[in-house]
Amino acid sequence: MIPGKQLNASGVLILIFALTCAGCTPQNEGKSASQAAAQVNGDEIAVQQIEQTLARAGNIPEAQQKQAQHQVLERLIDQQLFVQQAIQNKLDRDPRVQASIDAAKRQVLAQSYLDQVLQKAPKSTPEQVKAFYLEHPELFQDRRVYRLKELAIAAPPDFQPQLQAELERLDKRADKSKTMAELVRWLQSQNIKFQANVTTQAAEQLPTELIGRISRMKDGDLLTIPRGNAVVVSQLDKSQSAPLTEEQATPFIEQLLQNRKRLELGNEELKRLRAAAKIQYMGDFAAAGAGNAAAVTPAAPAAQTSPGPSESAPRQ
Repeated sequence: MIPGKQLNASGVLILIFALTCAGCTPQNEGKSASQAAAQVNGDEIAVQQIEQTLARAGNIPEAQQKQAQHQVLERLIDQQLFVQQAIQNKLDRDPRVQASIDAAKRQVLAQSYLDQVLQKAPKSTPEQVKAFYLEHPELFQDRRVYRLKELAIAAPPDFQPQLQAELERLDKRADKSKTMAELVRWLQSQNIKFQANVTTQAAEQLPTELIGRISRMKDGDLLTIPRGNAVVVSQLDKSQSAPLTEEQATPFIEQLLQNRKRLELGNEELKRLRAAAKIQYMGDFAAAGAGNAAAVTPAAPAAQTSPGPSESAPRQ
């Protein structure tokens, strides 16, 4: 994992100067000219808006920073033009628009407070990192890269027993190299719709609940996953050993454990706030409110508890 590169102070000053030196006028709101990137019909677009937008976009190569800043500025200008037209047409007084603005404001405030709470999450110790490394050999010492053949099959519940019987028959064959091809022909004979796919994924990219099962599979083995009115059938075509040393895995483990601690901290804070609050359910929600409140499982946004596609281990 490579930390995002940041624009140095001199680069920011040069950018601000380039954006504001042409035609800048004294500000009447106590702001220096260097804080503004542009004005649209008198309305200011601040450099901070550009920086916030780029921060949300994620890591941008340093060589592309300036181009990205100019592109963001142009999009903010476009947005401001639309905002001005919306206000001119009194859309800011529309009850639906006001409700959306209120919802966005609540989300920003709630997330800001949660971010403040999560900053208190302690860092993992070397002992905790080492323990996690030893507890999950499928992700590290025994890590593999898997090539999977997949069929997403439209299978209503009444068809699934028949499909399962056919899968068991195919899985018993000694030669499994033609299993998926035979399954495709059988599905076609039954007029069942399906979609085929081939993926190559490292252990840490697999869904959390499947890592253990797939790590125990041998080439040719089948894995069946029911999903409502569909069934996903995966065959392990082949796998390749790709172990990670403790040193290589440490950044990944530190981030993962940090996310777990953040999630726990967020849940604890939400539990504390709920316990201290006076919450009254009203109207149609009154009858079931108390029971539903007890069943609520708090969850902190942006904090995962286990490895998955969004938390990839360092590659070799």
